[in-house]
Amino acid sequence: MRRRTWAVSRIPGPRRQRASGSSRSLPTGPFVRRSPFTWAAFLASSTLIFLTAAPAATAGAQPTATGALTIAALGDSYSSGEGSPPFLADAGSCRRSTGAWPRLLATLDPPITTVLHAACGGATTKELTTSRRGNPSQLDQLRALPKAPDVVTITIGGNDAGFGRVIMSCVLWKCFWDGNDRRRRDYLQDELPGILVTTYKEVKAAAPNSRIVVVGYPDIFPRSQRNNTCRWLDSSERRQLVSLNNTLNRTIRRAAKDAGVEFVATSRSLRDHEMCTKDSWVNRVGLLSADRDLSAHPTQAGQEAMARTIHDALVDKR
Repeated sequence: MRRRTWAVSRIPGPRRQRASGSSRSLPTGPFVRRSPFTWAAFLASSTLIFLTAAPAATAGAQPTATGALTIAALGDSYSSGEGSPPFLADAGSCRRSTGAWPRLLATLDPPITTVLHAACGGATTKELTTSRRGNPSQLDQLRALPKAPDVVTITIGGNDAGFGRVIMSCVLWKCFWDGNDRRRRDYLQDELPGILVTTYKEVKAAAPNSRIVVVGYPDIFPRSQRNNTCRWLDSSERRQLVSLNNTLNRTIRRAAKDAGVEFVATSRSLRDHEMCTKDSWVNRVGLLSADRDLSAHPTQAGQEAMARTIHDALVDKR
């Protein structure tokens, strides 16, 4: 077991891409690890990145613009906009952002109106069909819409694969240990595909007259070590994380094909602005206060970049 003592370098806030030229800076301040990794600390922190909570029945509903393409956005934190506060008060701990990419689609030309934003931070495939704390499941919310949306989008699978725990472990101790990398890959290749195919077919059944579009995950770690500013991430671990994310996206793409639904890649949306780069559009990993809830999620600039990628894909195939 190796032990480290270091400080994470500060990651400057991203440049905003809005026409107004407004900017937002991320919280700053280094995290200094002064004690060795313990299982207690790991288990206590492992769920902090991706919060699991139930979406409210009507919290994500939006008015429809006349003639606009409409979508319903399902899934996890990569659709809820968890890394980009402020969050909607009626979303509870699902942490749905007013600046999440599904809502930003309405600002692009031609506008795409989100009639349901049910994505929830921490959601796994189970949360799509499971009611929690008396609130409807995401698919029940989809079925309850008075009119079927033109498109249903979904990001899902990262929490099933335990990506949040891996990233937190990187900061607390090291990313992989005792064959953990191999076990993650085995799960992604052997177990997750069948779960995803079933999930996508359930979405199709809930909205049989809508286009079902599976949205992949963006790359959030730099592909070159010379661009890496995080002292806690060595070259070997960085390569492993990039490779694991690639494996996850390949699994998602193949499952979408097997289920007969579309796939949109966002892997290049944050290129040159990944976490641990000088101009990051991804929140740094934090263990204290509100920083931990934003960890490893796209900032507002990242949400805008994802919105452009997904908008182009939806409009081009309209």
